[in-house]
Amino acid sequence: MQRIVSPRQMRELEARYMKETGTPSIELMERAATGVCDEIEQRLDGCAGHAVYFACGPGGNGGDGYAAARLFASRGGKSVVISISDESSLSSDTLTNCVRAHDTPRVFFHDMAEIDSLPPPDMWVDAMFGIGLNKALEAGASAIAMRMQHDRALGAIVLAVDIPSGLSGQTGELLGTGVQADLSVTFECPKFGHVLLDGLDQVGELLTVSIGIPHEMLDGNVALRPDLDDLIPHFPSRARNSHKGTYGHVLLIAGSRGMAGAALIAAMAALRSGVGLVTVLCPESVLPILQVGEPCAMCVPLPEQDGVISSDALPIVEKLLMGKSAVVIGPGLGKAPPEIVECVLCSGLPALLDADALNIMSENAQLMGLLRSHHLITPHPGEAARLLGHACTDPVQDALALHALGCTALLKGATSVIAGDEVHLSSSGCPGMAKGGSGDALSGVCGALMAQGFDTELAAWLGSELHGRAGENAGAQLGDRSMTAMDLVHQLKEAFRLVW
Repeated sequence: MQRIVSPRQMRELEARYMKETGTPSIELMERAATGVCDEIEQRLDGCAGHAVYFACGPGGNGGDGYAAARLFASRGGKSVVISISDESSLSSDTLTNCVRAHDTPRVFFHDMAEIDSLPPPDMWVDAMFGIGLNKALEAGASAIAMRMQHDRALGAIVLAVDIPSGLSGQTGELLGTGVQADLSVTFECPKFGHVLLDGLDQVGELLTVSIGIPHEMLDGNVALRPDLDDLIPHFPSRARNSHKGTYGHVLLIAGSRGMAGAALIAAMAALRSGVGLVTVLCPESVLPILQVGEPCAMCVPLPEQDGVISSDALPIVEKLLMGKSAVVIGPGLGKAPPEIVECVLCSGLPALLDADALNIMSENAQLMGLLRSHHLITPHPGEAARLLGHACTDPVQDALALHALGCTALLKGATSVIAGDEVHLSSSGCPGMAKGGSGDALSGVCGALMAQGFDTELAAWLGSELHGRAGENAGAQLGDRSMTAMDLVHQLKEAFRLVW
């Protein structure tokens, strides 16, 4: 598992390390700058004969930049420093490194007004603002970011120190104009902003450099991002002496007139995720579509009104919940009676609620009081906003707020955030998954894992990772523009082959 931290956690980690070891802050700055300079040297295949421009801000990020400029020049390169703030406003350590850079041969200082007269460099180093930025870049920094982009188009490499300027280290939101990096060199641990929202596009290649702080000093509340090796132990080989009942029975309550596809995709995804049996409860009018589309799933027709499951279905649902291993409710459900959602929540079964089930819950607040630890909700940001009563702008904090309702929460996104006893970040996937039906497939995958005995939190992050890897496979074969959720479902077999 890769540890991902917030900006606050990183500041606390550095403060604790300096206090307990007596290490001065400027020493940490020197270590960070050395890591940056090492990477510059490697990317340029040496320092001599190369020109690198360092855009330096007033805080610690700028101090790293000034120090890296000095180190690069001392190794034989040409460093051009553009300070975006008056030197009288620099923090103490940053000023020290600025003075040291002034005293170093082959370090040349230029005002921001002079950048248009400078030829393109071999590399730009963005050391304007670090992980603490919480507002849009001002005009001068914005102009430098645009110049970096211009030179990047001409072949210059753009390296961001810690995080590209203009990007929130907490949320990953691009706060206006920002630096588009080819690579970002961060320290000790990636930060939330590197892997959330716009960070996935702005950061470029992410390189994590140690500055000597033991990770044992981190508090236990860091987020975890799994890789393939973390998935494999959860999927041992299956016994030959087994049968369909061995691997669970998931009940899927889904579909309505015009939305049969959502139920079909969820059922197909569940069957391809290892569950022994799938039973779909759906309006009678859409049953033929499901039976033809996925003959391996059992289907039970329910009474309906205007193409949506009606309240007359409640006794049938209550009866069919008996003996099942898990239940999924919501994909394509439409405005079904809230009593259907209530009986699922009160069944005692592990249950996943998605899509219309979440919308029904948001309109019937008493249902949220029924959420328990064996329930998993899988909202996208719009559905999450309706549940929480406010816009969702901070994926980690919003997922934690959803978890505080009493359940495990999987807040979907380009990087999904799973909040339970721990916080997991799932970054697998591709842009081609931004299609209708992808979330229905995720519900099927996670519901199938829950039916096989995985607890909700484990099912959520395992399911999200495998779902994303299936999407990556589909995108690689068909392209991000052309793939569909059905293509994702068909690629689940390849995703599971990685772990079984």
